[in-house]
Amino acid sequence: MEVGTSLSKHRCSEYPHLNNMAYSQKTIDAIMRAPKTQGNQLGRWAVHLNFSVVRIAKALGVSRQTVYNWFEGGEIFVAYEHRVETMLNYLKNSKTADEAWRKICQHYGLAP
Repeated sequence: MEVGTSLSKHRCSEYPHLNNMAYSQKTIDAIMRAPKTQGNQLGRWAVHLNFSVVRIAKALGVSRQTVYNWFEGGEIFVAYEHRVETMLNYLKNSKTADEAWRKICQHYGLAP
């Protein structure tokens, strides 16, 4: 599934079921404008599933600001590339944020 084009349509006023989104419209717009890097794809899937930055940061061992930087096309250091790819795969292969979080916690030995 390609989530890139569908995110630009996610306006809270137009889609009432998105009113509880973890991401502001400003953040969604920034993700949509950014180059399609691995981190940007992570951001697109996080928005698509409403998967929080806090959970991403916890699982990857980075700050929330680092995650937002990645979402907007910032460089992912080599030490984190594999972990980001793994998380991205879990997000892509999950139907909900909760399902993805359970899989990620199990993979990394985290307490949900």
